[in-house]
Amino acid sequence: MSVFYTSMSYKPNSAHPIVTLTTDFGLSDAYVAAMKGAILRESPNAVLVDVTHRVPPGDVLCGSISLERAVDGFGAGAVHLAVVDPGVGSDRRILLVEICGSIVVCPDNGLITWAWRRLGPGKISKLIWKPSGKVSDTFHGRDLMGPVAGMLAAGKKPRELSRVIHDPILLDVAPAKRPVKLGDAHEAGVHRHLTTNVASDSLKSVRNVSVKIGRRNIGRMKRTYADAAPGKALALFGSAGLLEIAVRDGSAAEKLRLRVGDAVTIDHR
Repeated sequence: MSVFYTSMSYKPNSAHPIVTLTTDFGLSDAYVAAMKGAILRESPNAVLVDVTHRVPPGDVLCGSISLERAVDGFGAGAVHLAVVDPGVGSDRRILLVEICGSIVVCPDNGLITWAWRRLGPGKISKLIWKPSGKVSDTFHGRDLMGPVAGMLAAGKKPRELSRVIHDPILLDVAPAKRPVKLGDAHEAGVHRHLTTNVASDSLKSVRNVSVKIGRRNIGRMKRTYADAAPGKALALFGSAGLLEIAVRDGSAAEKLRLRVGDAVTIDHR
């Protein structure tokens, strides 16, 4: 693949740098706190924002979708630390990705994919910095990525910690091409909605859009959740600008028994 460079370089907020955290660690133990400690040792004035620590274990695609929302939501100047890392301890690389004036620190396993596809491209480097002490084989979030996120928030330049590469790992998922006829469903979000790869601007010139997923007819597109009766399925464009399949006041994943990769068929005129 080709990597293109954006003119908008990362510049941290020097007074109160923002560092967001997206992980699959959960909240039942001290792992999140340990990683936060590693960040704050390098950048004591950092403002730490938890995006989510409830990404399903090892679910890189779900983590990628959550990460993209953080990059888009916080804008330029933020550091985004994302750790969904089933390959921890292997020879997989750790990436520093400059995108939209912010920077992402994450393993090179496809976690950057959705931000890259929707908001990028940007500049990708692999981490070459190493700490002076021992590095755990199972907790690179604390021993490598956390300190690097802290150093970046404190003003360290990415080029001081990494080397440019041109071959990041990207998942086989991208926004649907126009004209839209078919999209792939991807599960994401705490409300258990199913988020597809169909963006609102790809359907802005068509009318009377109806949606099917698998053999189930969801029906005409709705504008809001309130346009469906409680417990009923609906399709609408969510806050991320993507087509969602939802169940009002419920879980589409559970009630409709949908899976990541289920085909979504869109009819329109």
